[in-house]
Amino acid sequence: MSELLLLATLVIAIAIGWFLGRRSRSSKKKQLHSQSTQLNKDYFTGLSYLLNDQQDQAIETFMRVLEINPETIDTHIAMGNLFRSKGETEKAIRLHQNLFARPALSKTLTQQVQLELARDFQAAGLLDRAERLLLELSDAVSPDIQQQSQLLLIKIYEQEKEWQQAIAISDSRLLKERPQHRAAVAHYYCEQAEQLIGKEEYGQAKKLLKQALYNDSQCIRANWTSAEIEFKNNSNRKARSILLRIPEQDPRFYSLVLPRVAPLLTQSELHKLLDTALEAYPSRTAIGLKMNLLREEAGIQAAIEFLEQFIDRKTLRAPFLAARSLEQIAAQLTPGVLKHRLETLEEMLNRYEKDSHVSRCLQCGFKSGQAELWQCPRCRSWGTIRPDDAVN
Repeated sequence: MSELLLLATLVIAIAIGWFLGRRSRSSKKKQLHSQSTQLNKDYFTGLSYLLNDQQDQAIETFMRVLEINPETIDTHIAMGNLFRSKGETEKAIRLHQNLFARPALSKTLTQQVQLELARDFQAAGLLDRAERLLLELSDAVSPDIQQQSQLLLIKIYEQEKEWQQAIAISDSRLLKERPQHRAAVAHYYCEQAEQLIGKEEYGQAKKLLKQALYNDSQCIRANWTSAEIEFKNNSNRKARSILLRIPEQDPRFYSLVLPRVAPLLTQSELHKLLDTALEAYPSRTAIGLKMNLLREEAGIQAAIEFLEQFIDRKTLRAPFLAARSLEQIAAQLTPGVLKHRLETLEEMLNRYEKDSHVSRCLQCGFKSGQAELWQCPRCRSWGTIRPDDAVN
């Protein structure tokens, strides 16, 4: 990170040097000669600080000598952003406030500075101040600044759990056609629905969940939460029907759905569902349920034979499967008879390492031990966490 900051500062310093050099060659060279000499001296002083890894002193020097005008505004903003990225939000706020107070800047440049100042306030935890600045940018000259301010405002509402405000901002023309944002809006409705479920206001919660699916027909959370409402109302058959829609949206969710619906099915129905799941998405959850069902019906031998046939048919040599086989074999307490099977599984089992996570973010790769996780804690993406117990 320090190397990255050093490079950023060096690039800024070069830009400043170019500007000062161009200024020294202007038509007013004679009048500005003395001033330019001092500026170049300060510039080289700043470079000296930079080369000695004294970044704070270098930045302070460059900021002192660099004139604020439309040609240098980007450099000033970059300096402020550098402070913010280093966690020095007070310096970033001071710098951007100084720019914001300049009456000579155009409206577009002033609004650009205002956006960065709002980012500073958000980083400092001053959410109310950031919100006020961002709301003022609703009629920004630049559509890009409008969109950026709206996205930042939504992040603030997410932090404050102000879901209705987030939904209102999301209705903006600049945002509502973005597929990834429509998915986020669906989760805002789900958040509101869960609040109502806590108050046992199930009817209103259902309406919000329908809105979630309207915004994103692939919102698994909406169906999952709808099923929870039916369970609370003792409508188990309806809950089961809703849950079985989820693997149609994404077969990886068999891992969450199967344990919930298994107690609601007959043995014949469960066998059929497990076979479907094992074809669509072979998972540890499905294999475990299938083996337990066979063991209850026909004994351990039947469970072992199923697993061995499954391994051969799918040409899988996953350590997890070896571990399950060995577990079942050991339960029979007849190692002499089954010695050849144990030898076949031993090599696979030596590679077995039990995973400590049950889900993974498709966006950033974050791993979690929690299955029902709807927003990634690392990248803050909505609906990107998926069960991660595939057998391969």
